[in-house]
Amino acid sequence: THTKYPFDNGKRVLYTLNRVYNKLFNQGNRVFLVNASGEIWDSDFRHSEPQNAAAGEFDLGSPGLEIWCRSRYETHQKPFVLNAAGEVIATYDLDEVAPDGWTERGVEVIHTIDWTGDEKQLGVAKERHRAGDVAIFDPLDGRFLSRFREKAERLYVADVFGDWREEVIIVSGNELHIYQNPAANPRPDHPSLWSHQYYRRNKMTYNYYSP
Repeated sequence: THTKYPFDNGKRVLYTLNRVYNKLFNQGNRVFLVNASGEIWDSDFRHSEPQNAAAGEFDLGSPGLEIWCRSRYETHQKPFVLNAAGEVIATYDLDEVAPDGWTERGVEVIHTIDWTGDEKQLGVAKERHRAGDVAIFDPLDGRFLSRFREKAERLYVADVFGDWREEVIIVSGNELHIYQNPAANPRPDHPSLWSHQYYRRNKMTYNYYSP
């Protein structure tokens, strides 16, 4: 069967409905959280267009998952983070947290990543609009935690080494580069991420950046 939205057994799905909503209702850009029954909430940060988003366990002190929104600024991006209730809990200027030499155009191809093995998840992204570096960052405050000097054209995230944590997979020209966290896994007995249906479906075409 085909439905308007790819819901999975009523699980909550995030949609960024921006230009269409603005055109129809003239109320600016918003973030909507919906499930199979309809809208749960809508929220905004100064009606900025969220454009690209990533959902994950970014704040262990806040119940539920958080939603990181990049913003559409062509330069000098200003990300913001919503909690599970749709409240804005963090904002920052990417220019103030990005490392020296990072493009002023910001980040693109953003994924949530289980990099450390801890409960808190992180984000990973590449330099925007060029084959450039890749970085792992804290979505809550934007701190860049690891930077990989690259000429990345595409970026993917998956568990390819089998310790359930995820690796950074980069397409650079005709080469495939894979980065693994060298630190010990603090939760080695955690079930494989691929054992969860929601994880497998998230790696399919419902992600803006999936192939």
